[in-house]
Amino acid sequence: MSGSIYAVIMAGGKGTRFWPLSRESKPKQLLSIAGEKTMIQETVERLEPIIPPERIIVITGAALAGETRRQLPQLSHDSIVVEPVGRNTAPCVALAASIIHHRDPSATMALFPSDHVFEQPDKLLDTIKTITDHLERYPDKLATIGIEPSYPETGYGYIRRAGAIEEKIFKVERFCEKPDKEKATEYVDSGNYYWNSGMFFWKTETILHELRDKAPELMSGISKLIDTPGSEEWSQSLYEIYPDLPSISIDYAVMEKAGSEGNVVVAQCDPGWNDVGSWRSLYDLSPTDEHGSHHQGELVTIDSKGVFSYSNKRLVAVVGVNDVMVIETEDAILVLNKERDQDVRKVTEELKKRGLDSFL
Repeated sequence: MSGSIYAVIMAGGKGTRFWPLSRESKPKQLLSIAGEKTMIQETVERLEPIIPPERIIVITGAALAGETRRQLPQLSHDSIVVEPVGRNTAPCVALAASIIHHRDPSATMALFPSDHVFEQPDKLLDTIKTITDHLERYPDKLATIGIEPSYPETGYGYIRRAGAIEEKIFKVERFCEKPDKEKATEYVDSGNYYWNSGMFFWKTETILHELRDKAPELMSGISKLIDTPGSEEWSQSLYEIYPDLPSISIDYAVMEKAGSEGNVVVAQCDPGWNDVGSWRSLYDLSPTDEHGSHHQGELVTIDSKGVFSYSNKRLVAVVGVNDVMVIETEDAILVLNKERDQDVRKVTEELKKRGLDSFL
């Protein structure tokens, strides 16, 4: 008998590459960056045609739980699970899988980031259906969505595909770390690589087995959770156990190893995906004028091209500078070259070093 599909949305990130708009108290998933609604609201609503609210679980941090609940009134209190501390994605997966498996031992779990954009969400939903149907036939497999690369991006991980299993589903040969520009160009030109979307799918029984096999220290801790998920006893044991769990990504803990063993499949999809991981990626999503510039708020450019300006109050003027980004908030201004968008996180690291916590 096939189980239901449950969605798990990871919403504990800090969005450091979107500083100064994204802050620790209100990171980018809780902001309206790429649309009228917040990114986490759009994520939940995007899935609702095939996964109803009662089968959607959001994993977030204690500092964000109140605002997350306020933004998602359609989810029950128990559907928003609070991590006592951040411990990367593998503990998040183990925790969510154990909760869902308790509800439905035959369930399929679909894992999503909370802050991605899809220009063609119907293509995403069709691919999710294709994957979950495949997992009903091959329940021992793990699956992911591979995005057809449109240019040699160095900020994404890549997936090398092997032979086709069925239409648009391939074996995974290996997962690849974020490459340099030369290697990324080689990947794209070969036609055998996808961008790693960070969306994963599996039967809960299968991922729990894989975690016990490949991350025994992690699962040793998770196995100590007592009583029914959501109960007072369970919550107390979670707060005692979670801080001591190893901090490790699900990619490194399971997916890369399972991929090399031939146990992972990748579904090809081109849904107009953008992980909105940086200001540059937001520029790529935005309409531009005849000079390749985009602005929110007032912008004046003189002898300048490719300017991105995000300002709520002040006018921004740019003279004789190309490919520059200017982001203004109430208490901070960020100016950066478009090609250095991945380095914005270094600003938050420097702020921590200097003890300027009020700007984080």
